[in-house]
Amino acid sequence: IKEKKEQGGLNARTLEQEFNGITLTRRNTQKFDDDDEDEGGAPKTPQGFSKAGNPLVDYVTIPRSARDVVELIPRSLEEAAFSGSFHKVHSLVPDPSPGSLKANFLTGEAIQALPKPLEPAARERNIREKKQTPTFELVRKVNRYKELINSASEDGQELRRQLLSGAVVVIVCAGYSGKRFIYEKAKKLGVRTVIIDGPDSWSQTLVEDGVIEKFVPLDMSNPTAVFEDALKIINDIDKEIGGIDGICTFWEVAVPLVARLTERIGLPGNPSAAVDTARDKYSTRKALEEANLPTPSSSMIFSRADLEKAGKHVGFPAVIKPINGAASLGVVKVCSMDELVEQYDKVVDILKTCSVSDPNGLKGGGGNEFISEVMMEQYLDGDEVDVDIVLSDGQVTYAKVTDNLPTLEPWFNETGACTPSLLPAQKQEELISTSTKMLKAVGLTTGVMHVELKYTTTNGPQLIEINGRMGGGPVRDMNLDVWGVDLVEEQLMTSVGLPALPPIPDHPIVCLGQYSINAKKSGIVGEEIVEIFEQMKRMPDVTAVEEFVGPGDRVVGIEDGMPTWIADVTVKKANSHEALAYVQKIEQEMVQPIYKK
Repeated sequence: IKEKKEQGGLNARTLEQEFNGITLTRRNTQKFDDDDEDEGGAPKTPQGFSKAGNPLVDYVTIPRSARDVVELIPRSLEEAAFSGSFHKVHSLVPDPSPGSLKANFLTGEAIQALPKPLEPAARERNIREKKQTPTFELVRKVNRYKELINSASEDGQELRRQLLSGAVVVIVCAGYSGKRFIYEKAKKLGVRTVIIDGPDSWSQTLVEDGVIEKFVPLDMSNPTAVFEDALKIINDIDKEIGGIDGICTFWEVAVPLVARLTERIGLPGNPSAAVDTARDKYSTRKALEEANLPTPSSSMIFSRADLEKAGKHVGFPAVIKPINGAASLGVVKVCSMDELVEQYDKVVDILKTCSVSDPNGLKGGGGNEFISEVMMEQYLDGDEVDVDIVLSDGQVTYAKVTDNLPTLEPWFNETGACTPSLLPAQKQEELISTSTKMLKAVGLTTGVMHVELKYTTTNGPQLIEINGRMGGGPVRDMNLDVWGVDLVEEQLMTSVGLPALPPIPDHPIVCLGQYSINAKKSGIVGEEIVEIFEQMKRMPDVTAVEEFVGPGDRVVGIEDGMPTWIADVTVKKANSHEALAYVQKIEQEMVQPIYKK
């Protein structure tokens, strides 16, 4: 196989010859029914509309940092508009109904209504009784090459890609439109992608664009029916195509739904009990404590009456944060009981005026996305890091550390990242080892994971949170650029039951530095910002400039509240020290045209 690869590359024909005439055809090669076109071949609905005749919708997003993006359910059709389709709707539909939003987005109510996780014995029984998928049948045909399939080599990766090509993978909830690159990568790998999402989801445009093979609408307006409806759709697809190979998602909220679907059907995936544990902070801490792993002390605060008890239990310094917050909203450091009382009142006020979609309170929409329950947690000092991990059959096959730059306190706004990590090798190994033990403690066994930790000065690695899915934002691109490992590809491998064993170079391909530029003062952004961004993009070794504000936007400086992100800048250099110094220099020298008005 290696010789054939050197002569002209591995392909299905070459593999067939090398496997002594074994036929590498699948039983799920049928075409899907074409229900997207009328008899004349023209689309049934105008551009900007779904097949149901409604405007296409998308998620609202805000940057939590350059390492992640928070995807939020929009609160109005205008917020939900995909590619300006809302304005087209107004010219054709006088009064679009906001009620249609409920059908299109998976809510917390739907997640709470999911069936309980299966017991391990029931889960294993479903796996045993499940008819082998087309991918597993293919693997059995080439069993003599088992050693190569389980090899973390370039040849092994090429063979796994051949086995992945043609697989039918069902994606449940596509996430926001910025994740299009995921489905384009799947298409490039030969994966036949089916997306199940809300009836008006933007993702149905991927069928017409030739990126995915089928889109199936799922009405999510009735939370208690979501699981059974999704299960029926998947079973119908399985019958139509001759067998699906896997189910997965790249959207955080849909992870518990996918876990229950895979274990009910008997397909590869994580136990839903493990997924639930990883998503619940209290359950995660309990699991870590039972495994004798480090976890910070914490206490719930339901009202001012709980402050004294929480302060005595947790001690100082500490952090107070909303239990269901995001993007560092309402997260504040406190160093004494007096500060706790003072800052608690401020946090409660923030929750009344701000929301995750409006973290600076600039839109005047109020903070009705939150309740006033607050958690007090032990403050963790030291270096904050992200560890991106690939799990395959319970084993870590890839793990790399990225440094997060110090946050802007007291608001904990993130400022940037650097990869590969500048921490000593011993500390990186300890962080990876601790992350691995934590994933095992909560019961996660397969797929791409994003673990956030701090390496504290007194207690070593301490968990911030476990994300049982691929990190958002440029996490995929950073791992691909620096280490040549495509996390999308590895997630797809595990979703169909193939080993995820990416070949890893001994040294980084390139080193990256990234900075999230925070507003230095409050005011209105001037017209000059456009040219400033353009100049940045033309600077040597600048690989990306992501703009978060434009002329006329109102921003908040650190003196007045949680600061607004201006832009993310990413640079490349020969080593991490140079990359970090260069991107910090760009941030320091940037002139921010912000004016009081």
